Amino acid sequence: MKAKVKAAKSKKETTRKICFIAAIVVLALLIAILGYVAYFLLKFNRIEDHLDLAVRKNYAFDTGKAVDTDATFTVLTHNLGFGAYSADFDFFMDGGTQSWAESEDTVYKNLNASLKKVMAYDPDFLLLQEVDENSTRTYHINELEFINLVISKPYYFTYAYNYYRSPFIIYPFLEPHGTITSGIVTYSGYRIESAERRSLPISESISKVIDLDRCYSVSRVPLDNGKYIVLFNVHLSAYGSDDSVREGQTSMLFGEMQAEYEAGNYVVCGGDFNHDLLSPEGSEGYSTWACPFPRSVIPEHFALAMDLFGEDFKQNLAMTCRDCDEPYTKGHTNEFIVDGFIVSDNIKVITYENLNTGYINSDHEPVLMTFELN
Repeated sequence: MKAKVKAAKSKKETTRKICFIAAIVVLALLIAILGYVAYFLLKFNRIEDHLDLAVRKNYAFDTGKAVDTDATFTVLTHNLGFGAYSADFDFFMDGGTQSWAESEDTVYKNLNASLKKVMAYDPDFLLLQEVDENSTRTYHINELEFINLVISKPYYFTYAYNYYRSPFIIYPFLEPHGTITSGIVTYSGYRIESAERRSLPISESISKVIDLDRCYSVSRVPLDNGKYIVLFNVHLSAYGSDDSVREGQTSMLFGEMQAEYEAGNYVVCGGDFNHDLLSPEGSEGYSTWACPFPRSVIPEHFALAMDLFGEDFKQNLAMTCRDCDEPYTKGHTNEFIVDGFIVSDNIKVITYENLNTGYINSDHEPVLMTFELN
């Protein structure tokens, strides 16, 4: 009898110890999770608005004079996908599994191929998005430095952080996305007199931690008539955005573009709009991250450049972006037009082309436009 009591007591003690240890483990995990959340929110700081950007040169050169208003100009925009997006790359934020580029070699290979592709068109102005300077996902490669080595044409350029020293993202757990320092780059074959970074409205909820510190940059190129070509380089929100965020971002962007036009300047806005530029406003069944672009709020005297060529032209344009929940398969993977240009009506668009090559080196494709000044 005593042996049975002793065994029962021992079993009870063992159960108590197991419960105690389990409680300690759960408490430690809870403290770690709460500590990480606190760290993330405390470290998440937005970059200041109205930030003057340094105007630099990739080569020592100087045009020495203002731009001739009678010239024909070429502008190209391309989201480089931080050099990770080969055609077989999927992304965890889109429902895929991958978080980092496959390797350092992959990053260099994709960037080099993308740049050779766009530089074959010898653009006067080049707008790039998703250029990492020091990110876990791209093995801390300084992509801006590499781009400036690859590009042989002399340019003035500005770099605006779209994500700067982000908190360390621990997900996915087997390949944490880590810290990110990334931005948008504007290149000009003509002198940029000044440039500014504008901080766009983003979600104020917890969803802000999966969005970038969204911005656009404004670069001013002086003309020989005393006016400016004003280049807006944009990368609007996709993840974590809602109607109020989209409305806030477009309202701010259009307001500044309109002010530049009213000052007599020529406005070219290009980049990754993260909206479906092809589907009519009010369409149903669209992707949650690429809703139809709100054409109805584009201000007077402005238009999407692709709209200037008519409906048949638009419907025959190649797509510029793919879904990244899986490797790309032509005819199966969802595709959209999210990259392009908005121009003021004192600009005459001569040609417009989406340069789709099968998403070999990025999940986006370049868009090329030539224009003159009216």
